[in-house]
Amino acid sequence: MEGLQVVWGWQPALYLFLGGMGAGAFVAAMIVYFREGEKCRGTAVVSVLAAVVCLVVGLLLLLSELITPLRGMMMWQSFSNFTSWMTFGAWIVFAAVVVFVLVAVCMGKRSSALVSKVWKGFEGLVPKLARILGVVGVALGLCVAAYTGILLMSAPGVPLWNTPLLPCLFTVSALDTGVALVEVVAFVFRKKEDMGEGTAKILEIAVVALVVLELAVLALLLTSMLGEADTAVAAAAAQSASILVEGQLAPFFWGLVVAVGLALPLVAAVLAFVLKSKKAGITSLVGAIGAMVGGCTLRFIIILAGLHADPVMGAVAVLLG
Repeated sequence: MEGLQVVWGWQPALYLFLGGMGAGAFVAAMIVYFREGEKCRGTAVVSVLAAVVCLVVGLLLLLSELITPLRGMMMWQSFSNFTSWMTFGAWIVFAAVVVFVLVAVCMGKRSSALVSKVWKGFEGLVPKLARILGVVGVALGLCVAAYTGILLMSAPGVPLWNTPLLPCLFTVSALDTGVALVEVVAFVFRKKEDMGEGTAKILEIAVVALVVLELAVLALLLTSMLGEADTAVAAAAAQSASILVEGQLAPFFWGLVVAVGLALPLVAAVLAFVLKSKKAGITSLVGAIGAMVGGCTLRFIIILAGLHADPVMGAVAVLLG
């Protein structure tokens, strides 16, 4: 597509999606585990493992975008510049992966039994340790979710990205897609594990709240960009927003992000309150798939619409005008 951002490729976009969804999935999995315990152990463990896979695959995709990917794996270089958001993000994601794996080990029957053979007394510490690490993991997950937006916000000269509203949008979207991933896992385990009605309702309420909040943040982001284009920065911001709502990317924005990614999960969550459990599960599954499709599309179109401002040409235009 002509006139769109071409510096960042598809790999960072997919990383932003997978990283955010993985972080959100861990948070949602901990809600299920803290409320249901043994009743939904399988759902919680698989959701946490899925979160780990999302983070690891996302990082590998981000490294593949580098000119020399192997240099990105050199920890002493990538993790030592403490004036860079990349460094903070690398440490946060690394810590999140470690904690997520430890939580999965504590919650898994086979893995905890295996550790108990080496560490006597570990089995007695598992419940308390899982909860402590779970709380730490939730905090790290929220940081990772926010970081996916901060990473873009820190890129210079792109008005659509250079706003604190972007980390807010990506954080809410990460939690939304994370809940969706857990709902998909819960649907797969529905015959083996019976999630309590209260927990299922909490997830549906979370979907409704997150969708409404995401719509509000998205609307605020776009309306703040569609102002008077009296500077080069404002002009680039307005052009980026215009591309999303009425330009080349409008079909993807309105069709996949708004309709499929937000409206469909909202309707599905509301219907889940009034339908019988079996139909409610299928309805939630459809909404969850829609949320993931919309969340992934959102990252791609935000990156594609991120046009660079040209202050030099803007200043020339002002002088000529």
